[in-house]
Amino acid sequence: MNQFPQTRVAFLGAGNIAGPYADSLKSHPELLLIGVFDLDEVRRATFARSTGCKEFASLDEMLDDAPDIVVNLTSAPFHFATTKELLERGQNVFSEKPLALSYTDARELEQLAAEREVRLACAPSLWLGAACSAATAAVQGGEIGVVRLITAEVNQGRIESWHPAPQSFYSVGPIVDVGVYPIAFLTALFGSVAQVTAVSTTALDTRVTIGGDSFSPRSPDSWIVIAEFVTGQVLRLSCNFYVDHATVPRTLDLHGDAGSLRIDDWILPGSAISIASYGRPFEPFVNGTDAPIDWCIGLAELAGAMREGRAHRAGARHAAHVVEILDAARESASSGSRVEVYSRVDASLAPAN
Repeated sequence: MNQFPQTRVAFLGAGNIAGPYADSLKSHPELLLIGVFDLDEVRRATFARSTGCKEFASLDEMLDDAPDIVVNLTSAPFHFATTKELLERGQNVFSEKPLALSYTDARELEQLAAEREVRLACAPSLWLGAACSAATAAVQGGEIGVVRLITAEVNQGRIESWHPAPQSFYSVGPIVDVGVYPIAFLTALFGSVAQVTAVSTTALDTRVTIGGDSFSPRSPDSWIVIAEFVTGQVLRLSCNFYVDHATVPRTLDLHGDAGSLRIDDWILPGSAISIASYGRPFEPFVNGTDAPIDWCIGLAELAGAMREGRAHRAGARHAAHVVEILDAARESASSGSRVEVYSRVDASLAPAN
């Protein structure tokens, strides 16, 4: 039995990601999905029917029902405008990533939330999960010494092979869609990035949907990003919509003076973790589990912070810093030069006790 009243949440958007969010809500009895609004009447009706929640006919109707938090699940190009309207109307918001498609817009949302004294949190928040938490504890506990180099593989495969409408993914590109996951985790662990160098290309310029329609990516589908942290660590991020993670796993390796730590799959909360002393092969450190991805972990943390009157962890300043890193990567790839990142955030992952 819940000790506190349930936090009432409403979904803005009933697209592909809404289903996983609804599934994850089942493991959070403290959260109650009251309803959904989507401009597509058929899509919102289908989602409402499948989840047993209310179908709102308009945004006004949804907000009239006074949700505690609106979860913005619209497509990335619409995050800024929709979140801005919600904040202006005094609404607490948890947004899917990214917070916006430019740092200028992300910073505006951060400032607006502060001015209106409402909460603004943002995905990705999977770094709050078990695997990233275990890796954090190992690093902060000195298991591999001072971390200086980091490598992350973000091989997300060809989205058109499974998604019915993949064009929006290729509009924003892989660093915006999936590169943000390790970037968000590592900035939560180590704090601010100071400089970014990047190269990009389009490996496959004609894509074919599962419905047989051809299209061309509007953004590069393959990236190599070098990010230099204020605290000295250097990240090499390989990110693409070309190679599948079944072939090249989504590993994240942290290399320190005394050895290395590997998260076998950074997106999975139950990922196994391996460790190696310097000059030695990896050995098991944390056994993997089949724990499902909890898409609502950040939403639940936000709700808990609201109940307890404390700051939430996946905050707008952190999300805006991540967006500035993405901006810097695009500018670097275009200009061929190293680009400064000017915003600063504190490492939000507390040191291990």
